[in-house]
Amino acid sequence: TEWALRSGKHKYVWNREDFLTAKPGTKLLGLFEPSHMQYEADRLGDRAGEPSLAEMTRKALGTLQRQPNGYVLMVEAGRIDHAHHRGNAARALRDVQAFDEAVAMAKTMTNDRDTLIIVTADHGHTMAIQGYPQRGNPILGLVRSVSRSNGAPEENNALAADKKPYTTLSYANGPGSVYSDDHTSASRPTLTVKQTNELDYQQQALIPMGSETHGGQDVQIFASGPQAFLFSGVVEQNYIFHVIDYAMQLRATAEK
Repeated sequence: TEWALRSGKHKYVWNREDFLTAKPGTKLLGLFEPSHMQYEADRLGDRAGEPSLAEMTRKALGTLQRQPNGYVLMVEAGRIDHAHHRGNAARALRDVQAFDEAVAMAKTMTNDRDTLIIVTADHGHTMAIQGYPQRGNPILGLVRSVSRSNGAPEENNALAADKKPYTTLSYANGPGSVYSDDHTSASRPTLTVKQTNELDYQQQALIPMGSETHGGQDVQIFASGPQAFLFSGVVEQNYIFHVIDYAMQLRATAEK
């Protein structure tokens, strides 16, 4: 109510239909959940409807591009992180796809000559990719490897040293730990394709944790547009701000 009363251009929306029909130039506040929004894999099941990350990116750019002096927009795909904490690679990867679609939307609606786009993350996770699955092996499925002798695809699932199949993806720690509930012994269950294909499946993990942790690895920075060439090699995270600041200063100087 406070937002809507600020002016005739201020609008509050809470569902996808009202969001999509909001007019360009509206000062828009969209709050679609009491807390976090739905995972992309669950979004279409929301009763009121939630816009996708790409739709929100398009709406934001459609409004901000009306500003004569430029703009700064941050788009966060925060539920990738949440799914990893659950040890749930299926939802994490689907939200990565949703983020990719948002980046593609931003690229379509902007021009590299005047718009700097930066894509990065604030940390990694402990998810690992097992080696040697054959070409075309489903990323969420059980590993089928290739023959060590002639490189031909094997017909049966690959087996670990415990004579049980394993998935391409796993976590170093998390709620999918192979340890027993009392954490005294470890014995991996024999997995089936049906289990690993379920949306709620939690990949097997080693160390038992109620929530999977962040990882300590470096994360990538991808960029396009003015001054994108300044991202090279290994940098501290605060360097990103200085590239943004520098690019904005150059733009302001050029306009003068």
